[in-house]
Amino acid sequence: MVAAGILLLAAAFVSAPAHAQSWPGRPLRFIVPAPPGSSVDLVARVIGDKLKEHWSQGVVVENRAGAGGTIAAGIVAKATDGHTFLVGFNGPLTVAPAMFPALGYDPARDLLPVVLAVTQPNVLAVRADLKVDGLKALIDLAKARPGRLNYASVGNGSLSHLAMELLKMQAGVYVVHIPYSGGPPAVQALASGEVDALFTALSNLQPLVRAGKARLIAVSNARRSIVAPEVATVAEQGFPGFDATTWNGFMAPAGTPAPVIAELNQAINRVLADAEIRNRLLASGAEPAGGTPDQFATLLRAERARWAEVIRRSGIKAD
Repeated sequence: MVAAGILLLAAAFVSAPAHAQSWPGRPLRFIVPAPPGSSVDLVARVIGDKLKEHWSQGVVVENRAGAGGTIAAGIVAKATDGHTFLVGFNGPLTVAPAMFPALGYDPARDLLPVVLAVTQPNVLAVRADLKVDGLKALIDLAKARPGRLNYASVGNGSLSHLAMELLKMQAGVYVVHIPYSGGPPAVQALASGEVDALFTALSNLQPLVRAGKARLIAVSNARRSIVAPEVATVAEQGFPGFDATTWNGFMAPAGTPAPVIAELNQAINRVLADAEIRNRLLASGAEPAGGTPDQFATLLRAERARWAEVIRRSGIKAD
């Protein structure tokens, strides 16, 4: 559900069933599959801090980066305490099943959708001194210098990786992939000139752009972002239908009681409807979403099918 519907959702929610009224009975544990300072970490902390005002219990944000987010997802899939949740993104939830034959968990079986929290403009940036003024110029340069340009990603099999691989397939270019362990190191590689380009969430790149160390040349979402409306989409620049949207959402271990899912969903929707929180998220580059668990489940199913096809066609392999 888009941001405009959050207020209506929040107003429509009824009280949680009596069964869930004693929940939470201890601090919630939000597992984040990325390092501190990353875009998903920021979302977890902004929402978590506000939830502390909603319940007497606190919220502990725990960073468990690595293996494309699958370490964190695996921890949550095995949790049985009723208070541990994943603040996830595309990678471990919709990409990993096609990437890792022995994943150790099945996101469709072992994790339950709670709520889609935010979407983020997934943007393509180039280092400040690369002589290109748009996507077409970058593709022309890549065609003129096959294999001599490179790009960073926030990890092998991440949306940061898949978005560029999809673009390479559609544009018919060869650009070398250099994976990093999360947003901050990938952004630093672009800032230092170690890599030529990077597809990642806008919130990861905003400080670099403000400092004049990188330039944005495209948004991979289907539509222009309300956060950066001046940046044209990949689709507008010659690739109709291109869509690789970054998002963050909350997941619970399978077996979590439905009243608990409903209570957390309602609480997060209320947080997302708060004007101060909305402004903080938008300032960071994240667009509040919200909605029901079923709506989030529909998104997850569609993306698993889409990225499995990209992985198959591009031949991407797990590390």
